[in-house]
Amino acid sequence: MEEKTPKEKIIEFFASLSWPGMTFEDGKISCPAGDIVVFDKNNIIIDFYFYNSSRGTYEKKNNRQTLVFSDGVSLDSVLIVRYGNGYDIPWIDYIRKILSIDDSFSEIKVSTTGKKIIRKVSEKTIQIPESVLVEMAEDSRQVYKSGNSSRRRLETYLINKLKLKYTGKTPKETTTVDKGDFSFLIERFNLKNKNKKKDYDNFLDLEDTKNLEYFTEKLIKDEVFSRDFLRSLDEFFIKERLRDIIKTGREILSLGKSDMSTRKAKHVIARVTDYPNDIKQLENLWQRYFEKYLLYLVFSYKKIYPKIEFKDIEGDKKYPDFIGINHYNGLDIIEIKTHLKNAVTWDSSHKNFSFSSELSKAVIQTMNYMDAIVQKRFEKNSDEKKITNMTEEENLYHPRGIIIISSDDKLTKSKLNKAKERCLKRDFTKLRNSLQNLEILTFSEILQIADDYVKNIHAQYE
Repeated sequence: MEEKTPKEKIIEFFASLSWPGMTFEDGKISCPAGDIVVFDKNNIIIDFYFYNSSRGTYEKKNNRQTLVFSDGVSLDSVLIVRYGNGYDIPWIDYIRKILSIDDSFSEIKVSTTGKKIIRKVSEKTIQIPESVLVEMAEDSRQVYKSGNSSRRRLETYLINKLKLKYTGKTPKETTTVDKGDFSFLIERFNLKNKNKKKDYDNFLDLEDTKNLEYFTEKLIKDEVFSRDFLRSLDEFFIKERLRDIIKTGREILSLGKSDMSTRKAKHVIARVTDYPNDIKQLENLWQRYFEKYLLYLVFSYKKIYPKIEFKDIEGDKKYPDFIGINHYNGLDIIEIKTHLKNAVTWDSSHKNFSFSSELSKAVIQTMNYMDAIVQKRFEKNSDEKKITNMTEEENLYHPRGIIIISSDDKLTKSKLNKAKERCLKRDFTKLRNSLQNLEILTFSEILQIADDYVKNIHAQYE
């Protein structure tokens, strides 16, 4: 049996629609509203009409470009019958979106040759190879299937939440996602216009963030991520992130005065907080720095609580700067002064160094806070609960105090010769070691310990 020509197939195709009023001539197929198909020497040109049976009229389809396809293009690849609505290009609405075909384009040409899509804007034409059109149609069909499937899964998830809300029954837990579903959300969140925490606030609520934290931790523990990715996390958190934190700390350490209105001070304040107007004093800057980065530094804390207020504390300040709970459930009271405060002073009568008045006050203050912890003199019951829930009962009776004060070049305001310099190191060490359950560290030491940690870990990794 001899195969039919493209023209014969087209005529048979439109005859099968059984629309009234169509005429079939040698060079065209027409309807009362205009020419539907025109056969020229090398191409078949089709305009998209449909017969409106309720009105008994022919109407042109909105947003449909004229279709031009050359000899050799398969009819089945470029046209499908939509019962009740005539004929159309397969998945044309999706294809228009993929190729950004708007109403300014008047023609879609389909050819048997070529591998690329050609846009001829001046001619208002877009040319598509048949093989590409077929592939796009199949990909579009997959988009439709995936979209439908995702919608059903989302509905199932939301309905299950409503079941719990209205009936109190917990539905059976199932993984209502398919491979590739995560990519949609991840790519949306990974846009270049999101580079700060506040950029995510419109998209993530507290529950979202907590679930992400839990799930990420679980993926790491279950060894789902590749070794290369985990290695890059080590590089980021141990090397890059911590080095950036140390750099910021040293910028604060380089401030030679407590004036926060200088250009240098404003620069480092902007690195630490999005709310620079809140920083009025140098001590506030250090407190904000440690509030943000204490978990990354030398201290191994699983939780940090700022400004937990106590009852019956002498003086105006009723709270320590931080209470830290370490991974052994031990409890630390952390007091922060500034790097410009002297830690010791020269006692000329005894020819040695003693604690400065600033550090002496800080020691007494920290001991008072430690005593308040032991006696559970919390101002708020909610604070007592969250502290006691994080640590064992016996650890409340053995808190440790940490005072961060001064720096290498601000330990004392006394002028030093070589003899006094040796005496300074010796006496400062003795004074620190004499305190029970209380540790004194300088800002320089905190940053140096963190820096040594980075270097040692990185050397071991290499």
